[in-house]
Amino acid sequence: MKNSATILTAPAKVNLYLKIVKKRDDGYHELDTLFHPFPALADTLEVTEKTDGCTIHCTDFNLPVEENIIYKAWDKYAQATGFRPGLHIELIKKTPTGAGLGGGSSDAASMLRYLNSHPDSPGMEHGRLNALAAGLGADVPFFLQSGPAWAKGIGEILTPCEVDLSGLTALLACPDVHVNTAWAYKEWSRQKGSNFLQENDSFCLTTSASGNNKSASKTRVTLFNDFEQVVLPEFSQIRKTKEYLLENGACGAVMSGSGASVISFFRDKSTAEKIANDLKSSKVDSVIHTF
Repeated sequence: MKNSATILTAPAKVNLYLKIVKKRDDGYHELDTLFHPFPALADTLEVTEKTDGCTIHCTDFNLPVEENIIYKAWDKYAQATGFRPGLHIELIKKTPTGAGLGGGSSDAASMLRYLNSHPDSPGMEHGRLNALAAGLGADVPFFLQSGPAWAKGIGEILTPCEVDLSGLTALLACPDVHVNTAWAYKEWSRQKGSNFLQENDSFCLTTSASGNNKSASKTRVTLFNDFEQVVLPEFSQIRKTKEYLLENGACGAVMSGSGASVISFFRDKSTAEKIANDLKSSKVDSVIHTF
C-alpha cells in the first residue's frame, strides 16, 4: 500500500521596512527589517515517506537535489540529531524565485518543522533549531514562527510584534525580473555615500505615531526599503510597476527584499482587484490579500 503524502504549506513573506545598517567585517550586512507573512502566496510540499534518502521533484526547475535548500535542511537536521527519515518531496512552486519573498527559505523552514515534529524524531529545542535554520539562510528562522517580526543582525535576531493592517487590501505585484541579491548589496555599499533615498520618502499607512514602533503594542506601518535606491534605477520594470500602483489608488507601495516584487496597500478592495487584473493583462503577476 502506497504511503499517503503529508501536505506542508510554505507561505511567502514581505519586507514592509528594510534598513541596511552597515556591512560587517565578515562580508554580511546588518539589517533592521520588518518581516510580515503573506499567506495568499505559498509553495506546497507533498512529503511521502520511503525507505531511505531524500529525493525532490519540481516541475518548475531542475536543480540537483543536493543543491536544493529543502535537501540541505533535511541533511543538516540529520547531522544534528541522527534522525534521517527516507523522504520524497513533490514541490509545487507558487512563490517566484529572485523576488524578495523568501520562497526557498520558507520551504526549508517547513521541512525543519516537519522533521522536528515527527513522532520518531528526538526533536530539537527552539534555540538549537533556530541556529540550525540560520545556518541555511538569514530569513529561515522567521519562517519557523508565525506572525510578523522585527529582524536584526543578518535577519536571524527576531522580535515578534503585532502589525495593524486591518481594513487594508494588500496587492503583491511580481514583475518577471530577477534581481541578484549579492549584486544589490554590492551596489548599495558602492553608492551608500550618495544617500539619495531618505526615510521621509517612505509611506506611513496609519495616522497614529507611536514613540516606539518596535514595542509589543501594534506597530505603525512605515514602508521603506534601502535597496530601492540601487534597484529601481537599474530595473525599469520594477520602478514602473511601483509608480503604476501609486498612481492608481495605492496608499503606499514598497519593494520587498532586494526585489523584484512590490507590496502595495489599498483602502478600497475593489480598486485593488481592478489594478491586479490590469497588471495581469500587462503580464505582471499579482496576488491579493485582505487583512
